[in-house]
Amino acid sequence: MISRRTMMGSGLALGLTASLNACDRTRRARSLTWWAIGTTGENAPLLLPAFVRATGIDVDVQAVPWTGAHEKLLTGFAGGSLPDVMMLDNRWLPELALVGALAPPPPAWPLLADQYPGALASVRVGGQAMAVPWTADSWVQFYRRDLIAEVGYPAPPLQWEEWMRMARAIRRLHPDRYATLHLLDWPEPLFAFAAQQPEPFLRDRDSRGNFSSAGFRAALAFYRAIYAERLSPAITGAEAGDTYIAFRRGWFAILPSDAVAIGDLRRRAAMLPPKIWGAVATAGARGFGGAMASGACLAVSREARDPDRAWRLVGYLTGATMQRRLHAITGDLPTRSSAWADADLAHDAVAQTFARQIAHGVAPPAIPEWQRIVTEVQLVAEHMVRGDYGVDAATVEMDRRVDRILRKRRWLLDRGRIDGGLAA
Repeated sequence: MISRRTMMGSGLALGLTASLNACDRTRRARSLTWWAIGTTGENAPLLLPAFVRATGIDVDVQAVPWTGAHEKLLTGFAGGSLPDVMMLDNRWLPELALVGALAPPPPAWPLLADQYPGALASVRVGGQAMAVPWTADSWVQFYRRDLIAEVGYPAPPLQWEEWMRMARAIRRLHPDRYATLHLLDWPEPLFAFAAQQPEPFLRDRDSRGNFSSAGFRAALAFYRAIYAERLSPAITGAEAGDTYIAFRRGWFAILPSDAVAIGDLRRRAAMLPPKIWGAVATAGARGFGGAMASGACLAVSREARDPDRAWRLVGYLTGATMQRRLHAITGDLPTRSSAWADADLAHDAVAQTFARQIAHGVAPPAIPEWQRIVTEVQLVAEHMVRGDYGVDAATVEMDRRVDRILRKRRWLLDRGRIDGGLAA
């Protein structure tokens, strides 16, 4: 038999449980949700204690792996379950802005001040900022000091013609090795060369390819010559294996890469001591020039429950102090010029190479189709390297494929359905 005392105790326990559950639901409802990606997401909780103490705002962080993050965001939008704040690859902004998933930063807030021009341009869609830059990246040349010095250079030259002379000298000295490693499934080197040219990648309001322009043809010709003269092996990433082991063994003297290589090389200091390698900017037709701007940003959902608190979190995380803190934890590079005044960054020669390149970053076209375009252009470039096209024929094929990708965009533009990337 169940006694009255037992029933009363059970009722009290049930009531207490319900009360605690209600409090927990209330706390979750009052907290901000933030999706952060990759290594940054794994370390995001380390960034938040000062914000929580100062504001009393709880932040519920979900770390999302880069693999599948784009799809998760689109699924979240379709299901009405996007977080209040989200970390995004800058390249995803046009697509999410087009579908109306994002709220633009409040004009009265100084969130966009003190940003490098390339970083700021990377978060604009249709001329309007749709997020706040947070981390910056670019593409530079990591090199073996000893192998470059063997042919009489202190570092890889920054002008194409002189760079080719250096690379040919390396091949003459070591016929069984290469000057550089340009993997065929890496679009970044080709687009880094092309970003320095005066012509845009697209024309007619970003509705047609412009890859037959003189500037892109020059970049593509330089890119092709690297393979034609066997200055790089014509292989993909799957064929290359561990590029850092190959770099250590001297299979090639130059490893083009983004900022990920900084941490990768420093973690391998026993195998690749810092004294044997350095970094310089991407070579250009006339010397140092621009490169493609890349990086991540923080955006607020249009359906955020409390936009004011969401933007407070974004402002805190994207400030110069927290950008420096993030760099110390993950190696991510700042987008704010003032953040580079930090002593550790100011006296880091490799970081300063990136700073110079980032300061001259060129934003890609702010259209949802851009990633597909990059993929198609690189596929044609690979076919060119393998002998299926000459330079001129390759650029014609690139424009043909890109025009096909942009067919719907032209249709929408002609009917006034879109305007500069955003729905009209």
